[in-house]
Amino acid sequence: MKLRNGILLSLLISFATGCSSTGDKITSYSDSHSTTSSVQSTYQPNNSYVSVLVNFTKWHWYKLPEVDRASQEQAMYFALDNIDNGDSTSWYNNQTGTNGTVMVVSTYPQGSGYCRVVLSRLNYKGKMRDFKETACRETGHIGWRFVRY
Repeated sequence: MKLRNGILLSLLISFATGCSSTGDKITSYSDSHSTTSSVQSTYQPNNSYVSVLVNFTKWHWYKLPEVDRASQEQAMYFALDNIDNGDSTSWYNNQTGTNGTVMVVSTYPQGSGYCRVVLSRLNYKGKMRDFKETACRETGHIGWRFVRY
């Protein structure tokens, strides 16, 4: 009983802190949101242990498998490094039917480098989800940094 309550409390705290609003704070990450998120985008309000458990199950069930996350990540970085504005790249997993498309929408100067706005669409287990992300590369920094507002 104590173990179950501890697990539920941990899940509740994780969801409460993960879903909290930070106002206009801008944070940068090294991973694309589309490679780490679930394709599930509709959740119940977290007002009970049951709803937290249901939301966690939905999130976990629709999270991309490792091989598909790697394909999405490869497509994302290929697009950022090689594709012109308005062009796209796609990937498809023949075994699961999972697929994704990444399109570079725009590029603009930022600080000592530049940023690119990218649209992604993922299809997994009959669910489709769109992502809009901004990634920036600056002189003196290795790789891309994904900006989240």
